[in-house]
Amino acid sequence: MQVKNNGVKKLQNNKKVKLGIIGVGRMGNYHANVLSILNNDVDFIGIHDIDSSRAAYIAEKYNTRVYEKLDHLLEEAQGVCIAVPTKLHYVITKKALLSGTHTLVEKPISHTISEASELVKIADENKLVFQVGHVERFKGAVVELRKIVESPYLVEARRLSPWEEREWDTGVVLDLMIHDIDIVLSLIGNGVKHIDAIGKIGRSGYEDIATAILQFENGTIANITSSRLSETRIRAMAISQPKAFIYLNFESQDIHIYRGSSTSFFVSSKEITYKQESFVERVLVQKENALKEELQHFAHCILGVTEPIVRGEDDIKTLSIALEIIEKIYEKLNVELPHFTRDRNK
Repeated sequence: MQVKNNGVKKLQNNKKVKLGIIGVGRMGNYHANVLSILNNDVDFIGIHDIDSSRAAYIAEKYNTRVYEKLDHLLEEAQGVCIAVPTKLHYVITKKALLSGTHTLVEKPISHTISEASELVKIADENKLVFQVGHVERFKGAVVELRKIVESPYLVEARRLSPWEEREWDTGVVLDLMIHDIDIVLSLIGNGVKHIDAIGKIGRSGYEDIATAILQFENGTIANITSSRLSETRIRAMAISQPKAFIYLNFESQDIHIYRGSSTSFFVSSKEITYKQESFVERVLVQKENALKEELQHFAHCILGVTEPIVRGEDDIKTLSIALEIIEKIYEKLNVELPHFTRDRNK
């Protein structure tokens, strides 16, 4: 499907790219904050939002302009960041791509595989940079983790959050777990041969608690748990591989590697004491603003400075696994599937 204009918009120079934002709710506000400081690579030309008062507030805050009509922003921008509700990802992203605009859309790419595949196809056919906001990949700790992980046999991930009162249009799998699915797939680099999952529908009307087990073709097992009904916030991943146990705290971006573990028991008349010893290595991580790194990467891809880290086929694979996990959960709960999973394999 070809773009409706004369093709991809040409850059006026090789130094800056004109970027705009579509949707300035919570996540869009974060994008605006970052784009306003990327002065070396980005000309932050403006924003569009259906809430005119919200748009005016954000535009004044970050010294940019409001585009009342989306078409006008797409005419002038060379790239856009889309941070609208998930149910609008497909229609807004398609409109942006068909206008010849490089696009970064917040995760998930869409609600269905057919929609996601269509978006990737449009971008590929028209040589557009098209990225999905897997911001965790741009954390320094995750970048370092890829250098350390080798032949893992067990990966355990937990991503827990307190309840947030808002209008939800997805469950916890597409909201939180998809980050860990994406990271696990990139670390293991092997096909998934079996998936099982359980979960619980909570306050949102969708699954708010979910645990998935993925078995990979090379034998690796991944156990991923996510919740948005927790009383605390946890973002952690543990990787077991030959001769090393690696623990990553996403919040602090600390990585600890445990090696040469040994255990012993001491028996007395009162108790049995267990003792474990190991060599602990702390990996020094350059801690940067992950969203800043992601948006700078997007700009650099448009400018031709670098190649995309996450490609369309990766996003489709991640979404496919996330939707299969959702299907497994609702099947066990004996509850009708959310409408957006019903054409998963089309």
